[in-house]
Amino acid sequence: DIRSKRDLTVLCEVEDAETGAFLRSTYGYIDRSDSAWFGRMPGKRKYDLTVADLQSTLKRIPDEQIYPEATPPQLTGCDDAQLAALLPALLLEEAKLLEFLKIHPHPNLIKYYGCTLKNGRITGIALERHEVLLLYRYADRSLPFDTAACMDGIRAGVTHLHSLGLAHNDLNPMNILLNKDDQPVIIDFGSCRKFGEQLISAGTPGWIDDEYTVSAQENDEAALLKIESWL
Repeated sequence: DIRSKRDLTVLCEVEDAETGAFLRSTYGYIDRSDSAWFGRMPGKRKYDLTVADLQSTLKRIPDEQIYPEATPPQLTGCDDAQLAALLPALLLEEAKLLEFLKIHPHPNLIKYYGCTLKNGRITGIALERHEVLLLYRYADRSLPFDTAACMDGIRAGVTHLHSLGLAHNDLNPMNILLNKDDQPVIIDFGSCRKFGEQLISAGTPGWIDDEYTVSAQENDEAALLKIESWL
């Protein structure tokens, strides 16, 4: 069903962590039946990819490799290599965390509606739609932007998380949306865990002081300082 690069769900480039040299383009696609497809093209930039490239390299990923089994009634249904092995656990943990936050909401945390299901497996998470990422909104100099109010909102959301004994562990401008009133809304709770819990994934390079493997309030506090300095 791929007719253009716009049909892709995700499209990115991978670089060497030490040299910064370009390695490959990777891309993914979720079709109408919630089946997931993944492809890669070594040595070719994403802007140079053709539809033929995508069609020849996209391979279907078995549901059991990425979609965890649903465990109702604990989860709200909205209708009927190493990292790959972790994907089901990551998605399930994020769904459980969002179920908890649904009971303890806050205006500066993304509103969660529930999970989409396919054959008893969680295929996605339904969240409230908002306008734009903080990263892009701040870059748009054509409109006034209240940075102090933005930071106040981000801190309010993080303080609420901390009051629940949780740390986000991956705060950065790509994980914060702005609503129609320019109020910040924190997203991406894949690394959010109770204080002291071990982390499977955490932090984004450039937005952390040091790498960490344990959920902690200090992780968020360091990220908040970096975001405030960036703004």
